[in-house]
Amino acid sequence: MGTTKLNVYIQFSELEELVGQIVIDGRKILFKYSDAYLKSGTNLSPNQLAFNDTPQTTEEKPFNGLFGVFADSLPDAWGYLLIKKRLSADRIAIESLNALDHLTFAGKNGLGALQYKPSVESDQQTIEINLDKLNNNISDVLRGESSVVIDQLFRRGGSPGGARPKIYAGYNPQTDSLISGIANLPEGYEHWIIKFAANEDSKDIANIELAYYKMALDSGIEMSECRVFNSESGNSYFGTKRFDRVGNNKLHMLSAAGLLHDDYEHSTLDYGNLIFQAKKLTNNAQAAEQMFRRTVFNILAHNRDDHSKNFAFLMNAKGIWSLAPAYDLTFSSSSQGYHSTACAKNYVDPGKEELLELANIFSINKAKVIIDKIKNIIDNWRMYAESSGVSNISIKTIETSLKNIRSRF
Repeated sequence: MGTTKLNVYIQFSELEELVGQIVIDGRKILFKYSDAYLKSGTNLSPNQLAFNDTPQTTEEKPFNGLFGVFADSLPDAWGYLLIKKRLSADRIAIESLNALDHLTFAGKNGLGALQYKPSVESDQQTIEINLDKLNNNISDVLRGESSVVIDQLFRRGGSPGGARPKIYAGYNPQTDSLISGIANLPEGYEHWIIKFAANEDSKDIANIELAYYKMALDSGIEMSECRVFNSESGNSYFGTKRFDRVGNNKLHMLSAAGLLHDDYEHSTLDYGNLIFQAKKLTNNAQAAEQMFRRTVFNILAHNRDDHSKNFAFLMNAKGIWSLAPAYDLTFSSSSQGYHSTACAKNYVDPGKEELLELANIFSINKAKVIIDKIKNIIDNWRMYAESSGVSNISIKTIETSLKNIRSRF
């Protein structure tokens, strides 16, 4: 494709605004803010970008020369697979694409409020979707079978970030109907993301995540609305309302990976970094306490896929930053078998001692109360699981792991 120049826009409501331009210059990728945006806007990535009219560049790693705020727009494993298969049909090797080529696939359909031009066009029609049919199509793709639905999956928004297959959808809670959600939605519909199981996932993975959502809410953790969509065939699909959308308006979204230029697959990040950044970026001590709650929950609940792309911040049209609601909270293990983010330098078996160390450093005054409350909620895992439709086998398996962690408290 050979894209060498991309315009970056931001769109909070009806009108889009030119933010700046990304250019490939020899072996470097440069970004420059537009003069108009410098007068009216707010820095998109305070830790990494200087808010001036000087062309800027960054290191090759961790995002192939892109600033993290733009790398956040790139699809992860599932979206990458769709793009790869779509290109292969045209005899194009995905390895031949440069970083800007990949951003053209994000276009104006990525998470957050950033948009890129030129872009690979996507279908903006809103049509009814059948989750079971999509699930079958996704299974074909994951098995490597030839599928005529690659383009359809991609054009219906099948490339949000994350490892598991996901789609954008519009959900109407009054009629309980689902439509493709890549465009502006009709009145009565809300922007949602719906997940599908990967081949290695258990059949009740959606129910497990629903139980974790309920535990998180009772733990005082802020989350966007979540639910399970049950199909006529008996399948369950986990869905979450998008927190980067307010109606059809958008919020700018920046992951902790993008903010800190952290290689989330080989991270050296500590929860202390996240607590510090939560307070610094939002200028709000409550955000630091909220991040501490998530730290406690992730450790006690065995959520070890707690890498830096699973924490994010939001900026509204007035330039005000806030901590994004928690997401991707579920029973999980990282590829290494321990936490992706360390707790007071402990990746393997952090417990109460490490949590209190962080609380002392960041003046979390109610730390012991928070730990005890979340500990008691996790102790009731079975109750939450049974009310969410989790299988007895999964309940027992997770229960064993949670009890092992409990011994450190």
